[in-house]
Amino acid sequence: MKEITSKDLTQWLFERANFDPKAGINRNDTLLLLDCRGLKSSKCKSLLVDRHHGVISSPKETKRLLNEWFKQQTIGLLLLRAMQKLILQKDRVQSLAIVHGNAMFVPLSGATQHSTSWVAMHNLASQVYFPADRQTLRLNFKENKLDLPLIEIKANQSVFKKQYQIAQKMMLLQYQLAHCLAAEFRIEEDSFLFRRCLESVHEFNCYHPQKFLELYHLELLDSFSKECWDEKMSNEQLIRRYKEVTSKYDLF
Repeated sequence: MKEITSKDLTQWLFERANFDPKAGINRNDTLLLLDCRGLKSSKCKSLLVDRHHGVISSPKETKRLLNEWFKQQTIGLLLLRAMQKLILQKDRVQSLAIVHGNAMFVPLSGATQHSTSWVAMHNLASQVYFPADRQTLRLNFKENKLDLPLIEIKANQSVFKKQYQIAQKMMLLQYQLAHCLAAEFRIEEDSFLFRRCLESVHEFNCYHPQKFLELYHLELLDSFSKECWDEKMSNEQLIRRYKEVTSKYDLF
């Protein structure tokens, strides 16, 4: 088993990477998202370290890769920010860990306008190790194609620890919310009423929860526009305004 130190790690991985412009984050297999601005490569903006496909070079920044992943999930940054504010009891979130169910991505540095590197914490084999230099992390990944169970990577330890602690609380909060919602909306499947509903199930379309949340947000936006600005927007205006807001605040 190899041990790769933090020195020249990104370069070492880059030399072993396969270029794939269509590559994206895989919840179960992505181990690391590395920002590659330091490589000064015109094609490679980021590296994805994947359990099965090894190292993949991408022309997309890590921000864009995360945004593409977010668009496939039920919740985006707006709800994650709300969760952090609830946990921290603060009005402002300066940096953000990503937690979506069993998936957890923690940044290796603090808030920045640029892309940064991320660790897929849910794909670690054991705990994170913090060397005494306070400038690196040691990550023990599960079995992977590169045979790299132990990686030492540059990181701001204090920022990482803080974000990791917040992320753990966010996972517990999501667990609580999921169970509360499951209990509140629990339907007795063997009830007379539900059996009658099933008689017309052929007329029912299944919807992704993301679609419901989108329509809920549109209703809120429409209500605010009428109540606060005495403005009745057309449906086209409402959707355009909603897309502008979500692209600015619900994504990186």
